[in-house]
Amino acid sequence: VVYCAQNFLNDDIVAIKLEPVTNKPSSVEHEHEFLKQLEGGVGILCALCFGRESTHYALALDLLRPSLYDLFLACNHKFSLQTVVN
Repeated sequence: VVYCAQNFLNDDIVAIKLEPVTNKPSSVEHEHEFLKQLEGGVGILCALCFGRESTHYALALDLLRPSLYDLFLACNHKFSLQTVVN
């Protein structure tokens, strides 16, 4: 599950991924490690922090906006050929 949240320290809007703690390895922990290895690459979002809170693992990420769907709605459900090709 992914939530939109606000960092109360600097007012940044962030994405928070939550995953219940189970006996299986955590996929969000693996994602955090993978993003840390790719950090600084063009188009790679920043993993801000990872940790366990009670019964869930939590991963805080930069929030990427607007989504492709948001852009599609803003363009009256039509993309130009130039937009699609690029």
